[in-house]
Amino acid sequence: MAAREVIRALGVPADQRPALRKRMRALAEEGKLVRVRARFALPASLSLVRGLFRGHRSGIGFVIPEAPGGEDGARGPDLFIGGARTRGALDGDTVAARVEKVQPDGRREGSVLEIIERGRASVVGRYMTEGRRAWVEPQEERVPHLFYVGPSGRGEARKGEWVEAEITRYPASGQDPQCRVVRSFGYPEDPAVEQKLIIAKWGLAEEFPRAALQEAEACRPPAEDDPLAPGEEDLRGLEAFTIDPRTARDRDDAVSVERLPGGGWRLGVHIADVGRCVPEGSAMDQEAARRGNSVYFPDRALPMLPPRVTGEVCSLAAGLPRRTLSAFLDFDAQGLRRSARLAFGRIRSRASLTYEGAGAVLDEGAEAEAGEREAAARLEGPLRGLWALAGKLHARRMAEGSLDFDLPEAFVLLDHKGDPLAVERSARNRAHRLIEECMLAANRAVAEHLAGAGGAAVYRVHEPPVLEKLQSLRLVLTRLGLPVPPAEALAEPGGLQKVLDAVRGREAERYVNLLSLRSMKLARYESAPALHFGLGFERYTHFTSPIRRYADLLVHRRLARLLRGDRGRPDPRALARHCEAVSERERAAEGAEREMVDFLKALYMKGKIGERFAGHVSGVTAFGIFAELEGSFVEGMCPLEWLTDDYYAFLPDEHAVLGRRTGKRFRLGDPVTVRVEGVDLARRQVSLLLLAGGTREAAPGEEGARRLARAFGMRRPQREKRPARERPARAKRRPRTEAPPRKRRRRR
Repeated sequence: MAAREVIRALGVPADQRPALRKRMRALAEEGKLVRVRARFALPASLSLVRGLFRGHRSGIGFVIPEAPGGEDGARGPDLFIGGARTRGALDGDTVAARVEKVQPDGRREGSVLEIIERGRASVVGRYMTEGRRAWVEPQEERVPHLFYVGPSGRGEARKGEWVEAEITRYPASGQDPQCRVVRSFGYPEDPAVEQKLIIAKWGLAEEFPRAALQEAEACRPPAEDDPLAPGEEDLRGLEAFTIDPRTARDRDDAVSVERLPGGGWRLGVHIADVGRCVPEGSAMDQEAARRGNSVYFPDRALPMLPPRVTGEVCSLAAGLPRRTLSAFLDFDAQGLRRSARLAFGRIRSRASLTYEGAGAVLDEGAEAEAGEREAAARLEGPLRGLWALAGKLHARRMAEGSLDFDLPEAFVLLDHKGDPLAVERSARNRAHRLIEECMLAANRAVAEHLAGAGGAAVYRVHEPPVLEKLQSLRLVLTRLGLPVPPAEALAEPGGLQKVLDAVRGREAERYVNLLSLRSMKLARYESAPALHFGLGFERYTHFTSPIRRYADLLVHRRLARLLRGDRGRPDPRALARHCEAVSERERAAEGAEREMVDFLKALYMKGKIGERFAGHVSGVTAFGIFAELEGSFVEGMCPLEWLTDDYYAFLPDEHAVLGRRTGKRFRLGDPVTVRVEGVDLARRQVSLLLLAGGTREAAPGEEGARRLARAFGMRRPQREKRPARERPARAKRRPRTEAPPRKRRRRR
């Protein structure tokens, strides 16, 4: 209905009509009404979907529906939007779309009716010119439009530079999008330029506001003779110490261990009391909430809090008194937690150990520098006590349903100019596993404490995979000959780990790990406790890194209120908004970190063009095969059209491609030999040519023919016909000169 029709139907007096029109427009902005041109409708009456628009470089898109009431499982499938029906929506926009067709398999198609909220105000890309025309080509493939730049909006940009441009006109029917160059970063291929581009693209912040820096300067760590605050415990007598990477930029967690009568342990996890330095609502707090997380690039970090707070005031430096929020967990000899206690304290770290030094003490085969080993050797007793406890905790955690994916991580080694020297596997030793188990135990205990206190809080939630993905996974694993339980059993904690254990050490281990990981959902923050499927914990949170995660800082504030005896419950809606924002910023930080590493990997491979590498298939799509190179952990792609030995069909359920004539198969995890053909630094892509690999799957005969027919959509092949029986020889034909006898017609 149009607004005037609503006014007429309700009989609204003339003096109240402007207020009604204003209220209807506000309801449309909130998404409670949908405005289509000059008319309004209820979303349910038009089969409408409100959600996030995700674009594609081809011009099509998808609408990811919002969850009604925050229930993730009730969203429904994504809505496909054709290229002519996007109504100018860009990736990241919040839109209202209409469902126009539902396929028999449940897939939905539709069109965008209204753009409720724009998701981006600027675009990052390459500035290009031709004659009098100028435009910006977005670096992000999800944005397929060219943004034209008028003569007054070009600034000092030069052709070919990466730039950030403010969008002045969004794409619409019959109108090209326009923009204005805000700043230039420089030319591609320079790591410093690429880093600035990535920071702008993902909306990260480099500089802190002056007010936040002034608050940080006013912070002071406690002096040795400062009196303890009310409720603060003196923990300086504990043999606590930190274990961090060599390149650690902050030290916010320390550990201690004590033996208890009966063979048990008392684990102490001491976390920097960041909440005391960052009051709620302060300039530092507002900036930390906006950033959400610290971001770590290979050569620098963008901290969530000012460097004075992270590197001095709240850093648990060796030999200096520091304030902490400590968790004391008592375990019996079997690693079962018997009690947990939280307290504010003041500790003095005995040493700042490295993972390499601590690992060398716990494992004779680990390598470390002499100084690192000597520092750790002085704490060998506590280290071995913690390692013994960590072994018990790990065994119990696995028995309760935790997942253990054995997939390597890579780090990029840089020279003094920031150029990549090598891409190596990130080393993990016993010290890494020791700290991991201690932090998991502390986070779990804090989550149970928060849940027991009642009210909203910040929890880390990881939902089980959807049943359809598990059924697809089960189908592939069954074809490998593995004993796989039903999909419902895989969705239970521990069900999937049994499959991972069954293939450990076998050729298919990497393949199964990759498949299982890709069937998982993303973890996120929620204001209500729920299952963490990956860990098998009923309650879990993040408590151990308030210097670099805003979610942890929110948890510290809730614990501080509880320790002071404040039983007031926080606003669940406000906390839910915090959780959603922090989850979004976490994904942005991870995306920026991953893109920077991908660029450095591509830059490293630019000097390897023409060289051969061994690798494994890491992904299969309808257009190409992705392979990860052994040793360097660089991923590249071989287009299917480059495979000239056969015509290959994509098998999505099997994560494989299959040759039509030869029956050769390339499947996720298969070993391959490749040659580096080219590098596209702008897209962070490495092009590979497959030289060897694959297996002959389709056996000759009827079964192989049927499998190929299913893969290529051909008609089912018919069985070979048996030879026909011999027919009797025909009588010899009479010579044409000899006429056949004529029958006499009977006279009536």
